[in-house]
Amino acid sequence: MGNDSEEITLKSHRQRSVTLRSVLIGLAFIPINVYLVIQWETVWGTQYPTTMAIFFNAIFCLFLVTLLNLPFKRFLPRVALNQGEQLTIYSILLAAIAVSGHDFSQTIFCTLGNARWFATPENEWQTLFWNYVPRWLTVNDDKVLRGFYEGESSFYNIEHIRGWLQPMLWWTTALTVLAFVMICINCIIRKQWIEREKLTYPLVHLPFEMTREDALQSFFKNRLLWIGFGIAAGIDLINGLNALFPVLAKIPLVYDLGAHFVDRPWNAVGSLPVHINPYAIGLAFPIPLDLLFSCWFFYLLWKLERVFGAIAGVNTPGYPFPDQQILGAYLGIAMVATWMGRKYLWSTLRASLGTQTDLDETGEPMRYRTATLGACLGIVFLVGFAYRAGMSIPFALSFFGIYFVILFAFTRMRAELGPPLQGIHYSGPLQLIVATVGSRRISAQTLTAAAPYWTHTKEIRNSPMPFYLESFKLADRANMDTRRLWKVLWLATFVGIFVTFWAFLDMSYKWGGPGAWRGNTAYTVMERWISRPVEPDTTFLGATAFGLILVVINTVLRLRFLWWSLHPLGYPLAGYYHFDKLWFPFFISWLVKWSILKYGGIHAYRKAFPFFLGLVLGEFVLGSIWGVVGLLTGKPTYAFKNW
Repeated sequence: MGNDSEEITLKSHRQRSVTLRSVLIGLAFIPINVYLVIQWETVWGTQYPTTMAIFFNAIFCLFLVTLLNLPFKRFLPRVALNQGEQLTIYSILLAAIAVSGHDFSQTIFCTLGNARWFATPENEWQTLFWNYVPRWLTVNDDKVLRGFYEGESSFYNIEHIRGWLQPMLWWTTALTVLAFVMICINCIIRKQWIEREKLTYPLVHLPFEMTREDALQSFFKNRLLWIGFGIAAGIDLINGLNALFPVLAKIPLVYDLGAHFVDRPWNAVGSLPVHINPYAIGLAFPIPLDLLFSCWFFYLLWKLERVFGAIAGVNTPGYPFPDQQILGAYLGIAMVATWMGRKYLWSTLRASLGTQTDLDETGEPMRYRTATLGACLGIVFLVGFAYRAGMSIPFALSFFGIYFVILFAFTRMRAELGPPLQGIHYSGPLQLIVATVGSRRISAQTLTAAAPYWTHTKEIRNSPMPFYLESFKLADRANMDTRRLWKVLWLATFVGIFVTFWAFLDMSYKWGGPGAWRGNTAYTVMERWISRPVEPDTTFLGATAFGLILVVINTVLRLRFLWWSLHPLGYPLAGYYHFDKLWFPFFISWLVKWSILKYGGIHAYRKAFPFFLGLVLGEFVLGSIWGVVGLLTGKPTYAFKNW
């Protein structure tokens, strides 16, 4: 009888997590957040919230919701939002903000008129592209494009709306299907990574702690939390005022050690910036100790590679090929993760085919058969979409195959390491395909159709796939109904993409083609590949293979030798060029965390943890406030995040 009562209570709690009011509140937050993202990233070129692995504006909105909810919890508990509802709001924001970023949807929108508008006799784009550009996916009316690229116009003109309607609907559909495939893949791997391997998911700690039912006592009344909050917020307040009134004092947070390395071969180190970013120190603190050590160690190792190259007289352009090595490392991470979970993945495949297995699908977001079928049908649609746009089927299959393998590795890294950022700089699926077969064997029609996908994968920093899995992790910890949650996430994705299109067009007609350079870069690359065909790039492939092999060897060493402290996930993260801003905060967090655990033990670590959450929360709150001030005043304000 007791078990039946407990099961009824559990089911009731799950039903109250993803509620209509929580969904409506989350959807209501989407327009302002998407508008801010486009204003920051494309119009002003500052803050770049979606280049992070945790969105500071989403945390700020969740902070507002939790604060406004506290009086209700105290005086009207039946009306107050519970933890599941608050996390539903947060998950909706994650999905919508992720797809609004300039590395997911905005970069595609930047390509839809460039081939026509920027064609000149010198670049010969009319000859190269106009016969191949898909009319149903692009805009080719000069009257519609004039206001878009020159500005001082309005999107709210029937001719402008009609000109953009068809490509807007098609790209919204394609990106929504792309996101659905990501959700399906996450539904397949969720149990293995969350319940069986019990990966740490460091980035979910802050939203979970903020929304706990006893948050008023366990979180908001913690003195260390507010000390950390005050330090970070105080720095941002002072520096923000300095940005508005330069006569006021400023707290310097950056110093370049590379300026001291002026003699050969040490000048090959280049820039060696020391950033003291409170939020980065706070985000790094929950990361496992060996991963923290590996990240800053590998960063310095990358720098030493350049020094050794200078000593050896290596003059090869691009040495030591970090982007290609990073690509190989992520392919290796995906390979290792698949191998380690091979028994589970085989069981899910058998369950999808209707064969009896020991897998329990009761608490899964969707049945394995549904997830597998959904992923397959989604990929068929995406390949068919690309084929109709002019891409060959083998090229489309190769592109999406490599693309999802990379996203699989990204999601694994976020689940295990929880880095503040991740990416691959200009070495994605398209570059790998061209490096393998050369551009001579790829038709001009295929390369023209690939231009929007080039921008979409130029760095792959804000794919929603890792965020979906983190939402499932939050749902697991808060006992939420994931069968409802995945549908809400997909709805938020669709709304986010549609609102992004609207906001992007609104600002483009106002300011004149913000971000158009991204589309020009894509077509310039395609022009080079078509006009000056390249052969297979053995250097690119060799560096990629080296990165893959290094990750595999590092994994084998970790599994065989307990004393081996280098973690393979630290290698691609440390090689990414934006890690320049994070290596020193990672070093500080590692040193502090190591000292606390060595001399105070796990109890001291848990006691100190709120202080580091406060560093993150303080900077995110003040940083968001400065962003809102900028939106209201129409002028860029202080950006705490300088990458």
